[in-house]
Amino acid sequence: MAKILQRTPAVCASIIEHSVDEFLSTVRLARNADIVELRADGLKFEGGAYGAEVKRLLRNARLQTELPIILTVRSEKEGGVFPGSEREIADCLKEGLKLADAIDVELRMNSELRDEIIQLARSSNVDVIVSYHDFSATPSIEAMRGILEEEVDVGASIAKLAVTARSRRDVVNLLRVTQEMSERLEVPIVTLAMGELGRVTRIAAPMLGSAITYGYVTRETAPGQLSVDELRRMLKALGA
Repeated sequence: MAKILQRTPAVCASIIEHSVDEFLSTVRLARNADIVELRADGLKFEGGAYGAEVKRLLRNARLQTELPIILTVRSEKEGGVFPGSEREIADCLKEGLKLADAIDVELRMNSELRDEIIQLARSSNVDVIVSYHDFSATPSIEAMRGILEEEVDVGASIAKLAVTARSRRDVVNLLRVTQEMSERLEVPIVTLAMGELGRVTRIAAPMLGSAITYGYVTRETAPGQLSVDELRRMLKALGA
């Protein structure tokens, strides 16, 4: 099992802020989470190198929480707000390898950069979440299976699939894939459907094999997200 998964399903506090101080204030509020995700693509600052600011964020976050930390620098094409290039994202993730417990690497990133980062992370004993986001639709069942399998093939410690539900059938298909692939694959998977119709998957997917469910602390980082406290209460009520 991936090292950041001290319990499953785990509740991850996904945090995006504009400054290091704002990040740290929110990290301190994430008491009911099992994991903290720092969406460093939200950082805005003047002067200096972005990678150095990410390292400053990680060093100080370590002083605020004992929870495992995921470093994510989400590109605009995958729903994030980082305005730079994939090379800059890669450099930021490399800078964070010594300070994070896991990094999130996008499956559709340039394959050479992606594979280089994954190899470095694995050799540094850092978990790698390989992720895929579709903000327009839910792919077919076969396509979703293929995405998760490809993520495992490229070296994921955890394979993540986030889609957008446009119908109840999309929700059912995502949950069907969750149960099937969580039993079939050798690594943990994370699945969710974004949007209002997909909100139920934030609870249902963990009940069917998704290893992590992401929630917000002060502001949503994805459409249809529930708060960390809501997720914790609901999972407890359902006996997860």
